[in-house]
Amino acid sequence: MVEGWNKVFSSPEEFEAALIKELLEANGLHPVVLSQKDSEFLIGEVGVFVAPEEAEKAFSIIESNQSVG
Repeated sequence: MVEGWNKVFSSPEEFEAALIKELLEANGLHPVVLSQKDSEFLIGEVGVFVAPEEAEKAFSIIESNQSVG
């Protein structure tokens, strides 16, 4: 993970983070998924991160996609 990247989405469900990652990639961004789940109990969050210069566009894409559904 690159220092200073912005978390644009988080969820306890890995599949949701994977869907957001695919959505952002389809729009030309370069997201990274980072699991912060405990390896033994599988509780915690999975985050989607983007470089600072992509954060505003990422938030916009996620917001417009969620308002459609």
